[in-house]
Amino acid sequence: MGPEAVFWTVVLGLICIAEAGTIGDQCDWTGSGLTSTAERGVTPVYLRCREGSVSWLYPRGALRLLFKPPLPADERDFTVCVRVITRPDPPDLFHTLRQNKTDVADRFPARIFVEGVRRLVPLYAPDDGDVRELRCFHSRHGQAALYVEAEPEEGTKRRVATFKYEARPLVRRHYDPATADCRPCSESELELAFCTSDLVSRGVIVGSEQREELDATQLTWRLTKLLRATASADSANSADSIDDAADIGDMGNSLDDDRYYRYATDRRRRRSLLAHVQVSAACGAAAGAGEFLLMARRRLGRYSLVCAPRLHDWRALVERRNAEGTAHCSLQH
Repeated sequence: MGPEAVFWTVVLGLICIAEAGTIGDQCDWTGSGLTSTAERGVTPVYLRCREGSVSWLYPRGALRLLFKPPLPADERDFTVCVRVITRPDPPDLFHTLRQNKTDVADRFPARIFVEGVRRLVPLYAPDDGDVRELRCFHSRHGQAALYVEAEPEEGTKRRVATFKYEARPLVRRHYDPATADCRPCSESELELAFCTSDLVSRGVIVGSEQREELDATQLTWRLTKLLRATASADSANSADSIDDAADIGDMGNSLDDDRYYRYATDRRRRRSLLAHVQVSAACGAAAGAGEFLLMARRRLGRYSLVCAPRLHDWRALVERRNAEGTAHCSLQH
């Protein structure tokens, strides 16, 4: 039995008396290994939300993350997806592809294991040969826990182990925009997606790229009329982009208004607003001609496509719903 196996056997056997550093009981957790007095202490962290983030500065010893997402009383099991962050995410919205470039990826300074029955199952290691940032696993009898083991320290370099997580029920009884599949959205799903998405905009697809590390197809959109965008807490540039788009919106909403059209066209030429939106690689998405109504939700730090009807189909639905007065929120196009 190797040293690593011996270490984790001891951890599992003595978890009840392991050193308990700062304990989290929230959606997000931030802590530092510098507060640990033992190289092999285990800090318990309780995560009771459906999504959030963990940021471990100067990782030392290990974390035990226990997931307890809010679920209906008759649903016990769930899926947890974890996305390790090895470099800062680009802004949600940007004006040029050059602005969207990020730093070279750093080595993630920890290994992640799923707590199984009397053993730990490897989920992620910096040297496991798998380029995917996203890893998922299922709960067992309503329980799900991860061990995050810090890698040995290398000098005094500042290290941070950061990842985002998302927990979802195994069985979806209702439409869930966060986990929409590849099929076209129904009219009721379109309406719900419009009312609840983080990004809602008219746009055209100007690029398509397979992103192996995200296990997704990345669609690049040029936004032609931004209707709604919620800024990410860790993306300062997004707010500036949203403000720029709002300046255009203040001129009016009708393309029949010549003054607005000329102004918006000039601004668009100078500062086109772009966004990357991820689609599951299994969907086989690609660039398509024409204008769409883009609806996306932020998942694990990136925009994920929810629905994207062609603009003429969306207009017809909006006009019908507005005439009937049955819309759940104020629909626009």
